[in-house]
Amino acid sequence: MVFLNKKCLGGYFHRLFEKKGIAYYPVSSEDEIEDCKKNIYITSQKNRFVHKCPGTKEYRCCNYMVVDVVEGCPFDCSYCILQVYLNNDFIKVYDDLEEIIYNVKQLDKKGRFRLGTGELSDSLALDHILYLTDFFIPLINECENIRFEFKTKSDNIKNLFNHDPKNILVSFSLNPQEIVSSEEHFTVSVSRRIFAAKALTEYGYKVGFHFDPLIDWDNFEGLYADLIEDLFDNIAEKDVEFISISSFRFIPELADIIRIKFPHTKILANTFVKSLDGKMRYFKGKRFKMLSFIYSKIRSSWKDVFIYFCMEDETIWRRVIGYDPGDREKFEAYFNWKRV
Repeated sequence: MVFLNKKCLGGYFHRLFEKKGIAYYPVSSEDEIEDCKKNIYITSQKNRFVHKCPGTKEYRCCNYMVVDVVEGCPFDCSYCILQVYLNNDFIKVYDDLEEIIYNVKQLDKKGRFRLGTGELSDSLALDHILYLTDFFIPLINECENIRFEFKTKSDNIKNLFNHDPKNILVSFSLNPQEIVSSEEHFTVSVSRRIFAAKALTEYGYKVGFHFDPLIDWDNFEGLYADLIEDLFDNIAEKDVEFISISSFRFIPELADIIRIKFPHTKILANTFVKSLDGKMRYFKGKRFKMLSFIYSKIRSSWKDVFIYFCMEDETIWRRVIGYDPGDREKFEAYFNWKRV
């Protein structure tokens, strides 16, 4: 159900819902809303909407920028860090889109940036209700210096075919279906994600793929090899902007939440060590083996696509790829968009 704070009557989403015939219920505060993932709450709040993706100095960060319009996700992945970071299960949506327009246009004046919405929400899961593709794509395509990324575990791409793909990238998070079925609750199958990516490339969009988080699993190499072969069979390398790879990591507080909420999960059935940034990770030797396998498998057929590691240290980079990308700005220079 969609709930609209009365202060937002006359605002962007109120007008949208009236135009689209989407039912909504005016409320005075979030206290009137049942706290569950099926509920969406439209509100207004001063916020730092556009900012750098959080990173730590101990691990290589690609200097990605994020814009936070939505907080929360209808999916329920067992490993999701939002279970710690957010104080509610309902999905909060900010109506302050004029401020976001201003922030984006100011960013466009400062240089070339990669910007996206996939940090605190899934970028496309609710697009049939919020239609944020209608908001962002025309705005971004007016900019000269911004490449915008919609990051998703859905195949909710219908509205993307109403727009010019000029400055837009759509990326898909991928794991073998066995892991998706066990740990990525309410998401679409991995085959549907790849099919959606294929349809977008045929329309003219560039796509990206995130093998993140890699999860240690029985028959790890066989499962991930089959997944990558499926990718090769359906997607042309020329249409892929980048591939990111990273292993499962989590802040210690998440472990108890996972055990209580997902008693049948398999993702904690391993040994983890606290890393330099305080997060729990697989031992470095295991991470090296996992990352190296995925990197080598992709490189076996795709020789030129840019592959990077998200939040891994320089020694992993040097051992697997042969170079250290450096800190934020130096790292970011490796992306095609930054080199144009």
